[in-house]
Amino acid sequence: MAQPLETATSPKRRAKFVVGGALLAVAVPTLIVWALSRPGAASFYVTVSEAKERGVTSQDYRVNGTVVPGSIERDGLVTTFRVTDGETEMAVTTDRPLPDTFKDESEVVVKGDLEGSTFVATEVLAKCPSKFKAKRAA
Repeated sequence: MAQPLETATSPKRRAKFVVGGALLAVAVPTLIVWALSRPGAASFYVTVSEAKERGVTSQDYRVNGTVVPGSIERDGLVTTFRVTDGETEMAVTTDRPLPDTFKDESEVVVKGDLEGSTFVATEVLAKCPSKFKAKRAA
C-alpha cells in the first residue's frame, strides 16, 4: 500500500521553512555588516586629504582629485603629475597609458598605492567634461 503524501501543514515541512527562514534572517544581515565594515567598501574613492591622512599603505585604493595646472611631466610612458582636492596636493606617478581626456585641471581618479609621499598609480581614469554647461551671462 502506498504511503500518503505529506500535507502542506505537516510538522516536518513547517520545521524546514522555519529553520531556512531563520538561517536567512541571520545570514543576510551578517553578510551586509561584514561587507560594509571592510575598508573603502562604502565609497568608490577617497579624497587627496584622506589619502594623506592614511599615510603609507600597501592597500590598493582610489584617490579622486583635480590635476594641478602645469604639473604634468612626461618621460616616455612614465608620467608624473600632482592632484589636489582644493586643500591638499599629492604627487602621482604612473607608467601606464593615460586616457585622451587627461589634461590640466581635469578631474581624475587614480588607483594604486601610496608609497611615501608619492601615489604610484596602476590606473588613471579621467572624468569626461560635461557637454551641457550653463551659458554665461553676457
